[in-house]
Amino acid sequence: MKNIRTVAVLAILLFTTGTAFSQSRKTESAKGVEQTDNSKMIKVEGIGHKLNYNLKGGNVEVEGGDNTLTIKGSAKKVSVSGTGNKVYIDSVDKISIEGGNNTVYYRTSGTKSGKPDAALTGVGNKVVKQ
Repeated sequence: MKNIRTVAVLAILLFTTGTAFSQSRKTESAKGVEQTDNSKMIKVEGIGHKLNYNLKGGNVEVEGGDNTLTIKGSAKKVSVSGTGNKVYIDSVDKISIEGGNNTVYYRTSGTKSGKPDAALTGVGNKVVKQ
């Protein structure tokens, strides 16, 4: 009986400590979507999100499946991993895609060539100029 109480107390301490640390993060989080206070980082995790953002020079990370992000503005880097994700962005310098059937659509790039530096790993991944 004493062991059960000890385990229960430790579990409560662990849970409340984890809650305190998670609340101290300076991000907005809802259903696997995070955006930092200074709007320099957008991170989406999960399945089936359809989201719109404004971004000026930050980074974008998408993990999961069948997410669609529309980003007005520019990003230094867009990283996508998973399956069936689509990212629409006005301007991007670097793109990294892993997984399958992911697509990043862009309008312009700040690189000398006018095309973003792209690293594609997997099957059916694409970078498409709109």
